[in-house]
Amino acid sequence: MAFTYELLKAGEINMLNMKGKLVDKAEAVEISVEIDEQLAEGANKFVVDLSELDYMNSTGLNIIINLMNKSRNEGGETIVAGAKPRIKALFDVTKLSSVFTMKESVKEAQSYFDQLA
Repeated sequence: MAFTYELLKAGEINMLNMKGKLVDKAEAVEISVEIDEQLAEGANKFVVDLSELDYMNSTGLNIIINLMNKSRNEGGETIVAGAKPRIKALFDVTKLSSVFTMKESVKEAQSYFDQLA
């Protein structure tokens, strides 16, 4: 399955839904542009929904790391939600699971933001 994504607004939270297999940097160039646009508009809360992402390599990790850094630099946060066991293992092996806030579902991620408010 090819890689696709959607960046949707849910109140003050930007929902980045990734689907398929993310292996090529060229597939994700548009994500960075859209994220930068949202940050320029003052949006700094992101949930990255990986529940429909089947596979990713360092390209995907790099995108999510950059998003986290940008959102935190703007006083916000990025939460990773719904990672399948194989993808969660990638976060664990790279020790990124200790850097990111990771939740089992998008609903848990939204609740986390509600608690911060």
